[in-house]
Amino acid sequence: MLEKLIIENCAPTLANLKTGEIVNYRFQDPEQAKKEVEWLNKKLDIKGVRIEILAEREKSFLLYVYRRNRLACDLSCPIAKKLLKKQGYLSDDVEASIRQLHRRIGGENSTDEFPHEIGLFLSYPAQDVKGFIENRGKNCKCCGYWKVYEEEENAARTFAKFDKCKAVYKMMCNQGADIHKLTVAC
Repeated sequence: MLEKLIIENCAPTLANLKTGEIVNYRFQDPEQAKKEVEWLNKKLDIKGVRIEILAEREKSFLLYVYRRNRLACDLSCPIAKKLLKKQGYLSDDVEASIRQLHRRIGGENSTDEFPHEIGLFLSYPAQDVKGFIENRGKNCKCCGYWKVYEEEENAARTFAKFDKCKAVYKMMCNQGADIHKLTVAC
């Protein structure tokens, strides 16, 4: 069940078109769910993909499915660094940044304010994350996978590419392709 959920919702990340995705995983048994995450991590690690539990609830996990190398590149952008520093991210290290995001989104030090910098972890252009924060989610040029404040045409092309990828991956999954086969190595 988790494998299909990730294939259908995280196809652009599996295809190496996108850094990461957030997906809500509902389950009956938390220990079994953790084992499934661990098993998929073993399968995906050799392809450069990792799954982290960002938040744990009684019957669901908020999962972050990502590519470490792409994330390191995304977070090294000067705009991203400045936004992250403002939100209390003290390190350029990817693992430390994910730990801080975990704390902000669902850890014991989480706040009631949603961590809008999460877009930087999901391949949203840094200038659009900045625009979203500055405009409090208003005044965007268009909306798709994220709210767009700059480069509307590029964003529209990217949205179409992600939609096509998801459709192809869903079809292949329904035809029996497993996550290992569908994940592009980097």
